[in-house]
Amino acid sequence: EFNSSAAVTTTSRSNKSLWPSVLRWIPSSTDHIINAEKRLLSIVKTPYTQEHVNIGTGPPGSKVRWFRSASNEPRYINTVTFESNKEAPTLVMVHGYAAAQGFFFRNFDALAKHFRVIAIDQLGWGGSSRPDFTCKSTEETEAWFIDSLEEWRKAKNLDKFILLGHSFGGYIAAKYALKHPERPWGPNLVRKYTSARFGEGDMLSEEESKLLTDYIYHTLAAKASGELCLKYIFSFGAFARSPLLQRASEWKVPTTFIYGFQDWMNYQGAVDARKNMSVPCEIIRVPKAGHFVFLDNANGFHSAVLHACRRFLSSDPNSYALSEAFLSLDRI
Repeated sequence: EFNSSAAVTTTSRSNKSLWPSVLRWIPSSTDHIINAEKRLLSIVKTPYTQEHVNIGTGPPGSKVRWFRSASNEPRYINTVTFESNKEAPTLVMVHGYAAAQGFFFRNFDALAKHFRVIAIDQLGWGGSSRPDFTCKSTEETEAWFIDSLEEWRKAKNLDKFILLGHSFGGYIAAKYALKHPERPWGPNLVRKYTSARFGEGDMLSEEESKLLTDYIYHTLAAKASGELCLKYIFSFGAFARSPLLQRASEWKVPTTFIYGFQDWMNYQGAVDARKNMSVPCEIIRVPKAGHFVFLDNANGFHSAVLHACRRFLSSDPNSYALSEAFLSLDRI
């Protein structure tokens, strides 16, 4: 859904269409996406570099490429890196379903003051490669995202890092942590779930709305690839086919769950998971925010992330304490 202040209105003769008539025929491509990304990130004050990180044709030793693709060409992950704090812990940000790293544009400046921030477009989305999606099972679909993330990590020569995923990105981040617990730097796997709308708290400015709408359009209008994973990851009602709750006892990475107060996903799922987890787990609810907490209440989201990562940012255990406005369930 697009913010009404940014969408082009249709005439009465075309009001049956869900898409504004002007937008339906605009072509898109990787170049269009990257250009839209640059326009959106022009709002960000912190300098950054953008690169296409080569992840090869598929996981080493695998008989399937990304994934059963007919092409032998190397694939790449679109990556933006904010080097303002090179000595700080590395924070890798992973977007949600049918999204891209630019959705975090309201967060980069604030987080780059405390972290070396790296944001990626998952394989098949945003400005990354969009191979033909031919996965045949939940296991293959998860491997598409998990293994491509691991090959990206190797190519970037990263060792330990904090993994922050929103929505479907949180699901993939969690699955990655289960497979590669030696790489995510606990206690801060920050995760949420999937939805399709913004605007529970701080509304986007007219400029932000216009640029984000342009960016969203090009990421969605490009060749379908990663989006086709849906039927193998979720069953009817957006319930995971391979729920993380069932593997809570296997969790090896300390974790923080962040929800908006008005989030349509029930935080009780995290409460239930924590009962079977043997690693530290915190649950934080951010006020004045819905599912897209990082857009709805950017400052509240930043406070929650800094609180979750406080062990790596300060030797003072009381640093980055949450205000009373937050409902922190880690004390229950």
